[in-house]
Amino acid sequence: MKIIGLLAFFSIPAFAGSVFWAPANPPRARYRIEARVSADASRLDGSETISFTNNTSRPIGRVAFLFSGNELRVRVRGESANRIAGVKHEALFELPREVPPRAGVELAVEWVISHEALKDGEGGATWGWYPRLWWGFQTLDDYRLVVHAPSALTLLVAGRRPDTMVQAPDTRALGMFVGKGFQTASADVSGVLVTAAFKPKGAECAHLLLSTAVDAIRYYKEQFGLYPHNSLTIIPGGDTPVGGYPVATAIVAIHGQERMKEKPDDWWRWITAHEIGHMYWSEHVLAQGPDSLNWLMIGLGIHADQKYRRARGIKDAGELWKNYVQGVQKGYDTTMDLTEQQQDAVQWDLNNIVIHGKSSALMNALESAIGTKTFDAVYRRCLVEYASKRLGWRDFQRVAEQESGQDLDWFFEQWVRSPAYADYKAADQACSNGSCTARVEKRGTMYMPVTVAARFEDGTEQRAVTERLSDEEIVGFRSKSPLKAVVLEPDAAVVLAETPSPAQHKLLDRIEALPWSDESLDLYQQANAAKLTDEDAWVKLAMVLYDRQHYSEALSAFAVVGSSGQPGLRFMGLVWQGHVLDLIGKRPQAVEKYEAALKVAGTPQMRHDQYQITIDRKWVEERLKTPFTR
Repeated sequence: MKIIGLLAFFSIPAFAGSVFWAPANPPRARYRIEARVSADASRLDGSETISFTNNTSRPIGRVAFLFSGNELRVRVRGESANRIAGVKHEALFELPREVPPRAGVELAVEWVISHEALKDGEGGATWGWYPRLWWGFQTLDDYRLVVHAPSALTLLVAGRRPDTMVQAPDTRALGMFVGKGFQTASADVSGVLVTAAFKPKGAECAHLLLSTAVDAIRYYKEQFGLYPHNSLTIIPGGDTPVGGYPVATAIVAIHGQERMKEKPDDWWRWITAHEIGHMYWSEHVLAQGPDSLNWLMIGLGIHADQKYRRARGIKDAGELWKNYVQGVQKGYDTTMDLTEQQQDAVQWDLNNIVIHGKSSALMNALESAIGTKTFDAVYRRCLVEYASKRLGWRDFQRVAEQESGQDLDWFFEQWVRSPAYADYKAADQACSNGSCTARVEKRGTMYMPVTVAARFEDGTEQRAVTERLSDEEIVGFRSKSPLKAVVLEPDAAVVLAETPSPAQHKLLDRIEALPWSDESLDLYQQANAAKLTDEDAWVKLAMVLYDRQHYSEALSAFAVVGSSGQPGLRFMGLVWQGHVLDLIGKRPQAVEKYEAALKVAGTPQMRHDQYQITIDRKWVEERLKTPFTR
């Protein structure tokens, strides 16, 4: 549900006098709100008082609001403030008189929002339901509120129905959920009220999210010493299970809850813990700049959910650094320190590859470089020192340098301000008289200390770390047992991104732009010869080959997909191998592939709208009875 409307204010010209300016550390505001929602939720009107003290040495004559509604009026001691014309995105008001330094002010605000009436089963959340002071960046404020609504509506603010006074301290943006035909379930964990809103079809998933949230909050409190809010509300997002997002302070949306079976339970547990991580980073510690979810906040939040995943044994979910590897392999410039204009100009998936993927890889690499104990000290210190303050990446670097006692320019310049990537190879392994060596070569553009694991036939393992300045280094180990393998970065702490050759880059570009034509046969032969490893490219190539009825080549391409380490891709590749084997009359082999697909963990599902089929376990079980036909 979107609460939007056309702003209709009386405006005045801007004459010489006060201009809008933002304090470096804006005053904390105290909101007291009373609002009413109509029976069909088509109208919300309210009044609020906003009080703050000008804690600067300069008078404040203009204030700006974030608000998307129909009517907005502001008064100070009964006198009207006037909206300044020509400001499109915020509502800028001239106060009747300036607020002097160290003086307080109370703004009396009234507003109305109108939108389409809710139908049964509709609902949604927003933080734009009330006027909020805006200084150009994020701030935390304190709220007390009452919202009156008919009992037929599900209405939640700060985890509860706000028909009696609700308090929400330390809040960046106060979210509201309004729904019709929804149910709720709640639980308490150490004084934190956790509430899930859901429709009957999504009840099973909602209860899993609720129990996971309780466990995750308890875990995070043990790890970090706090959970920053007195509530958490979980609401349905979009229809497809593709993740979630933080709607506002202490309220998160999880997509696709009514299609729970399309993802394994561990995936739902991960995404819940992931979204709760945002409550620490972006809602407790604030982002520097206007974007509340920049790469630093995302990366620090992912590091929290990674600790939870490891503690709870959650696998095959949340490994977002793999998106970064794919971006490097496609030749993208993954520089992180970008202006808004530079980000807007990017033509590929910056959000998944850099903001989520590379930020996750950066945190793991930094932990590897300075040690887990030191990294944890950095993490906790930032949570304490930057509570309700803005944290930038240079601030984060400064804290990391202080805690580690190291200069870390070499690390942050490579990771943040360049597209450099780490790629190392182990070669020339040899053993003699219990002494084993391996040569480690730098092949990428980034210098990093790399963990080398030597694995021996007797099951033992020894580890060493290379010198970060080395282009080439001989690493030695001693063991009476024969050397079985040398593995670089066995825990993927430093992500190694092997890049395709220039010829492979051209091949990937051609496959990505591939039309549904017979060029697929030539590209398949080139991909085989080049030993292409990009799984997305193999998926597309396999489907095009199938569509053009090049069954032998399609079978081989689907076999590559079916060997993927990702359960969803592995399931897809096995099922489609079965399809092709059915089409060429090899029924026994097709059955083997279907049976192998049913052994893949979780409940994977894929839709092929072009063929009007949805492939899931039920589909595969039917294929065991009836061969696939086109």
